[in-house]
Amino acid sequence: MTRRYARSEKGKRAYGQAPKNQGKNVTMIGALSWANGFIAPMTWQGGTDGLTFRTYIETVLVPELWEGACVVMDNFRSHHVEGIREAIEAVGAKLIYLPPYSPDFSPIENCWAKIKTRLRTYAARTYDALNEAIADAIDEICQNDIIGWFTHCCYFAQCN
Repeated sequence: MTRRYARSEKGKRAYGQAPKNQGKNVTMIGALSWANGFIAPMTWQGGTDGLTFRTYIETVLVPELWEGACVVMDNFRSHHVEGIREAIEAVGAKLIYLPPYSPDFSPIENCWAKIKTRLRTYAARTYDALNEAIADAIDEICQNDIIGWFTHCCYFAQCN
């Protein structure tokens, strides 16, 4: 990923370098928790299909869930693959699908925006460098960010 904007001295052009070839797509997936932060991150080269997403749910996300957790997903086609609901509910978590075309109700969309902004500053050019940059970007997510994203999407913590 490359920065979209640059700065320069007044009256001079800003110059930068960006590769012409785009290479393979890298997919990143993860979950956001009010209490535990960014959990269950995973990256791979290529796109997402139902089998890949189901494998992620069963092997990465479910082991990090807890009883009473609430998993909120949008209506992406691979999110509706058979077996996903059963895997999530088997650990005592609840699965909720957002209404169609409603990214405003998904706090993780704001999280992805912050991660992508940080990745542009790292300008990683290899898969390994990108994974390292992703780990650094995730580490920069703080509790105040998470609270702000959940509040912005109208989710509030329950007071005990």
